[in-house]
Amino acid sequence: MVDRRKFKGTSIFRVFKNLIELELREIEDYLNEISTDLADKQQRLDEDYKNANAQVQDDPEFDPHFFFEDDLHKYFKVFPVYTFNPLLLTLYGQFETWLKKLCDLDHRKGFSKVKVSDLAGSNYIEKSRKYMELIAEVSVSATDKNWIRITEIQKIRNCIAHNNSNIVKNRQIAIEKQELYNILLNDSRFNFNKERGDFYIKDKEFLFEVINLMKLYLFDLIEQLQIRKVIAKNTTMPFDNAIWGQEKTETLLKQVISSLDLFDKNEIRTDESKDTDLKASIRGTFESMTFNLTKLYSFFSSGKWDVVDQKYIVDERENGLKKLKGIYGIKDEKQQAT
Repeated sequence: MVDRRKFKGTSIFRVFKNLIELELREIEDYLNEISTDLADKQQRLDEDYKNANAQVQDDPEFDPHFFFEDDLHKYFKVFPVYTFNPLLLTLYGQFETWLKKLCDLDHRKGFSKVKVSDLAGSNYIEKSRKYMELIAEVSVSATDKNWIRITEIQKIRNCIAHNNSNIVKNRQIAIEKQELYNILLNDSRFNFNKERGDFYIKDKEFLFEVINLMKLYLFDLIEQLQIRKVIAKNTTMPFDNAIWGQEKTETLLKQVISSLDLFDKNEIRTDESKDTDLKASIRGTFESMTFNLTKLYSFFSSGKWDVVDQKYIVDERENGLKKLKGIYGIKDEKQQAT
């Protein structure tokens, strides 16, 4: 019979990842559609403008730019400004929401009372990084390269949202010294006025970069968060002892298996010394098991283990167990009630 536990339930983090993928795919589809429509209109307008210029080359008094000026301004500036800039704000807001949700999902595991909202930070992007590193104990170093770029994009977003799409935050500083000057100057996906500091996104590829960065960052966190987690600590051993605990219990299980095998072999044997051999082997196994059992008992009691603890059990049995309870500070039910 197949044990159903082999088929692990779908992780809530996996479900959340699928939801993020779906929503980002919809944004990508929307971005492609509106970009294609805008590019088609820009191309037709550019062709019409060139044709008009070609037809009036011999008439210096006729300026076709006068007739196309409004449409050129609309399709090459106004529409990109109101299409791509707001989409960056939308993506940023969604990214922040997803990061907070990830932290909240991790908090539901119950390993800490600290929520992401309890941490200091000007926004949930910063708070979530602190939460992942300090509370969830996720390795954020693997995301450092993406994080640097994310913070750059965050600054671009802030200039759009809070500074009217202008990089100049301190007018006492020369524009060439402004934080985003070189970043935007060297990125052809932006229309950047290097004299005034105004800018807008003109190419959808920048937004696709943002989407890809979000995926990489979020999915890396999800892969780490969805790993089933065991933390085994106490005041005397304040580091994670989960692997140590697994090793001890596995050794005990192997010793139990070995003992059962001895019983099976004893059933087959017909010689006179079989029972004597069995008793000796089982006793030796049990005495060996008490080393790991007392270690585990001391750990879960936050007591300090000593090699003599094994002897207390082997030599003194119940009295030895009472001694260990006293040494480890374990109270029985009656003592706890009082």
